[in-house]
Amino acid sequence: MLFFRRVPAINNLTYRPFTATDLPAVEALIAQTEWTVLAIPQEELNQVLADNLSLVAEHGGKIWAVALASWSNPPSAWIRALVLHHYLRPSEIVPAVLARLESHLYNQGVQNIYMMSDDRDVTWLRPVLLTYGFNIQVEVIGYEKRTMFIPDWGNSVVGIRPAEPSDVPTIAAIDTAAFAPEWVKNAAILGSVFSIAPCYLVAVLNAELIGYAFATTHHGGLVAHLVRIAVAPAYQHQAVGIRLLAAVVEWCRQNNVQVLSLNTQSSNRHAQQLYEWFGFLRNGDHQVVLTKHVQYVASAQTELNLIPG
Repeated sequence: MLFFRRVPAINNLTYRPFTATDLPAVEALIAQTEWTVLAIPQEELNQVLADNLSLVAEHGGKIWAVALASWSNPPSAWIRALVLHHYLRPSEIVPAVLARLESHLYNQGVQNIYMMSDDRDVTWLRPVLLTYGFNIQVEVIGYEKRTMFIPDWGNSVVGIRPAEPSDVPTIAAIDTAAFAPEWVKNAAILGSVFSIAPCYLVAVLNAELIGYAFATTHHGGLVAHLVRIAVAPAYQHQAVGIRLLAAVVEWCRQNNVQVLSLNTQSSNRHAQQLYEWFGFLRNGDHQVVLTKHVQYVASAQTELNLIPG
């Protein structure tokens, strides 16, 4: 006998802000569906709450989809997670969720939205995003280092120490000066790093904080990922970045990290040459950053679907 599971029509879903009480249901949804994109670790999903940019789609008291977004550098924001119930068809639900999210973001003052896409979603999500109106802005490639050999220690007059909460305003100012607006991490994000990154270092010259770097750890501490490394523009091209990179590698060595990974833009050949000289090798990871100018749009309308099961 053929059974059918009744799935709500897309236009019967109701949307509301994501709240802390939704976390258990969202985590359960992530565990059961293949339609998941997480640009941040699952344990950090609660960090988007304060920005009030995220939505859940529900029906009959059940969450069927969630889109989590947060500010990077206003008026720009990033979609940090997109999770869809496995009974739904991405080609139908994604445009509807994005339309509601985009209108919500527009009302919150967001002007540009960004999202990361990798090889895991290249077939089911990226085509939908491109059809919806997103454009590929940049390609990102992955590197990893499996031997913690340090070929150079960089600028020897620059000191390295662990970051402190009081450093955050200066770190945020360096970040704003060093990166394009869409890549900037605000003070709230940089302040939250202390709880997620055991390696959070700053570079100091004559008591002035001139750069920083932080790395997260995974797989029981065997793998580290260099999330960020930045130097104040006035001190760039003075081997300060090498000093920070060497300090991160040394931290990995002291903490028995087996693999240190990082990402860089495919067009940034200078950075690639630096990392390759430092012992990093391409690991095959490939991502693209997609972007869209935010507008107020209507939600998609779709008929009820009956999914065999």
